[in-house]
Amino acid sequence: MCLGDFPTGKIVGAQVKSGMSYVNGDRPDQFKFYARAADLEYWLQLSIHLFLFVYHPEDDEVYWHHVTNYVPDDEGQTSQSTHIVISKSNKLDKAFANYLVTLFALEVYDADRLTLLTDEMVASTITVGHGTAAVTISALDLFVGGLWGLCSKVQFHASVLLQRIRKQVISRGKDAPIAYTFSRGDIYPFIVKYIRLLTDHGLAKIDIDDVNDSLYRKMEQPTFIAPLTTNGRALVEFLRTRGHADVHDNQYFTLSLTPAVQIEAYATFDESKGREGFGPYTDVFAIRFNQHLDYYDVQHLARGEIDGSTQVRASQIMYFNEMTEYLDRMMGSIPKDQVLLRYLDHPCTPLISWLEDWYAEKQSFHIDDLAQKTNSDQLGFHDEVVSIMSGVGAMTAQEPPLPDFPIQTLFNGEILNCGTTATSRR
Repeated sequence: MCLGDFPTGKIVGAQVKSGMSYVNGDRPDQFKFYARAADLEYWLQLSIHLFLFVYHPEDDEVYWHHVTNYVPDDEGQTSQSTHIVISKSNKLDKAFANYLVTLFALEVYDADRLTLLTDEMVASTITVGHGTAAVTISALDLFVGGLWGLCSKVQFHASVLLQRIRKQVISRGKDAPIAYTFSRGDIYPFIVKYIRLLTDHGLAKIDIDDVNDSLYRKMEQPTFIAPLTTNGRALVEFLRTRGHADVHDNQYFTLSLTPAVQIEAYATFDESKGREGFGPYTDVFAIRFNQHLDYYDVQHLARGEIDGSTQVRASQIMYFNEMTEYLDRMMGSIPKDQVLLRYLDHPCTPLISWLEDWYAEKQSFHIDDLAQKTNSDQLGFHDEVVSIMSGVGAMTAQEPPLPDFPIQTLFNGEILNCGTTATSRR
């Protein structure tokens, strides 16, 4: 690859096809190219950037697609072949040359390019929730909310989206129900478009293979921490000069698993007796969470059928969709008035949003509860302070304090003792 007469030393691969047999679902703005799954897998494993070029005889144009950054458009693709959507705006012209220059960070975006990029990110949005709880989030919101490492990196996990939702809800100054769902059909197209904006403009060095593994093998939302490129850092500085107040490093990273929710299921419930109306417990789900890694530690405790002792039915690390499917399967037959949800974090998290939707009786949360820091923020701040101060001998490094979990005293007064009979304090 050369810039004029200057050899840059950069190499790209080209896969060239020609003819209408490679054009499927032809539209004025795009068409589909079908590739064998084995070919696509091979292309994605190449160590250099690979571009697919297709000559369209009826348009008399050559269109291109950056295969290395390929993310499937839907989850319903067959195992034998898969399609790549090729935009007809991707022609072999000066814009393609500019894309190559940007891809290898050989050109820093100027103010005009950054303005157009900012507008494009603002225009890419998703609206979640309904009625007074509806919130609109843009790709720029996700980028700014994910800045980390003194704004040298950008991270993404489901909680970044929830934090932006929570920020908008707090700014309204009113109590609000948490009614945000994260189904693949609703949220994934927006996430994929956001990732494509980051890769198409070369804003961050994202491992696309890892993203695809999360999206289409694990069937989960992707999680990444990616270093910003020259243009990514230029965008940060551009936003700062334009007075974007949110552009700062406000993330405290922690690997600790923090208590999130304890779900208690009871054999009976008599509403007229209030707290005393809960009968003996049957199941307890103690769930801890790390928002930066997007996984959950699920401990399922149950009353033994023979001696009534507390027994561990499951203790496993799970991803979000895997966990919610497990909870739905385990709790689906239990009347909801016999299920008690004990939230141990602020209510605007993926799990609590799912539970509010599952429970089907969404309560409004007080604005003060929504505004509190997350457990992960608190522990991350602890880790950060200790790491800084211990380096100069000001304190001794130690693990962050975590509360005992599961909560041993259940809402009905019974005491959880794993391996022994649960006793009553009433």
